[in-house]
Amino acid sequence: MTTPIDFAPLAAVAAPLRTMLDGIAARFGEPRISRDEQLDCDMFRPAGTPSESVRWEYNLRVATTPEAIGILLTEVVPELTAEGWHSTDRSSETEVAYQFQRDGANLGVHIARDGTGDVVVGGATACVPTADGN
Repeated sequence: MTTPIDFAPLAAVAAPLRTMLDGIAARFGEPRISRDEQLDCDMFRPAGTPSESVRWEYNLRVATTPEAIGILLTEVVPELTAEGWHSTDRSSETEVAYQFQRDGANLGVHIARDGTGDVVVGGATACVPTADGN
């Protein structure tokens, strides 16, 4: 799903995260966007009530290669950790998965251990308050 960001303060915090996610995904191959949208941070607010804050969510998919897990573990995890991102290993028997958090933003990389499917690289900004409730 792709919808444009229509709130300038959100676009300003989304731009550097987009650049980072695009760069990470490109390490694994040719990425394609699977989600690029502005979302309301309060999913339970009554319909018609103006948003108090919004976030941006962005996901990319890349065909898995045999090198994908190595790229994640030897390049991506150390570099993001060195840049101040807190990493959490969420790996399981079926996938290698790392999540990263910094300054309220989140990003993650998921790779199936059996080499099937796609490498999924995604992230979201922290929620940004809306000045006028829109």
